[in-house]
Amino acid sequence: MSRKKIIFIIVIALVAVLATIVCVSIFKRLDKVETTKTVGTFATYEIGKLDDETGRAYKKNQIEDVEDYDQWIHLKSYINADGIKCEIAEKAKIAYQINFYDEDYQFISVMDLTDDYSGTANPEGAKYVIIEIKPLADPDGVVSASEVSGYAKLLTVTYNK
Repeated sequence: MSRKKIIFIIVIALVAVLATIVCVSIFKRLDKVETTKTVGTFATYEIGKLDDETGRAYKKNQIEDVEDYDQWIHLKSYINADGIKCEIAEKAKIAYQINFYDEDYQFISVMDLTDDYSGTANPEGAKYVIIEIKPLADPDGVVSASEVSGYAKLLTVTYNK
């Protein structure tokens, strides 16, 4: 065998080994990438109730007309409805609602829940959701700004990215 052929075979073997190492490295990193996201509790919820007929937040001038407005907290923004799962912490005394919206952010429906939800009953066409949480054992019956994060921690919400 000529010297050029031996060098060529060695170079090809090295390229194949390096390509294998790079591919294995990429696959290991992709395997670690999470496909779901968990809703955080800090600065993602705010005090307020959404309208059960429109799924929209009440306006300032309507707040006085809404009897239980300050007894609820809700997500500040929409999250993906795909793969939505809600898990209530053990012994947590809360109820929650899932407001479903289509791809144009038009309200579809609201679902009242007191147990875990696995996303199996999403209405047809649901692309986004906003979660509302109502504490059932709040001492004064009103959620204060300092209590929002504590109540949000009682419901773990995950969804597909």
